[in-house]
Amino acid sequence: MNNFTKLFAIFLVFIQIAFSQAIQSNPVSIAAQQLCKKTHYQALCISTLNLDPRSKTSNVQEFAWIAVDATTKKVKEMQQYLISVLRKISLREDFERYGTCIEEYGAAIDRFLPAVVAALKAKNYSEAIQMNEVVSKPGYCEDQFAGNSPLTGRNKAVHDIADMTTDIIKAISTN
Repeated sequence: MNNFTKLFAIFLVFIQIAFSQAIQSNPVSIAAQQLCKKTHYQALCISTLNLDPRSKTSNVQEFAWIAVDATTKKVKEMQQYLISVLRKISLREDFERYGTCIEEYGAAIDRFLPAVVAALKAKNYSEAIQMNEVVSKPGYCEDQFAGNSPLTGRNKAVHDIADMTTDIIKAISTN
């Protein structure tokens, strides 16, 4: 065996190892990858599905459940954060701002997310698009601070995952 053949064999082994590691570190199915391409937040979609072990064996409709669960978790985390901040506030103006944000996120938790879940259970995807209401809640919260929000990063995170979930619901409704 000449040196070129040895180097080529080593190169092939290296490629096989690298490919195997890439698959193991990114177990999202081809169906999930294709679905995520239909969202505005492809990387967020893939990472969200990747974090949930259900995605390894899910079909396209089940990806919507994973996304709704992730969105619900993010919205609830945001509301808990807002409540913790509100407890430390002494200025009335800030109390009102944070209070409005808590109300908006509360509406998402108590009203809109349950409606989305009910619509998904009924496979009524046109009704499940109520996720758009959840997408709007971070914007209402941001508006309370007139361009000087200390919550921008957190609100953006909630907005993006809710918008991604809306995109997934829209994508499965066309299938």
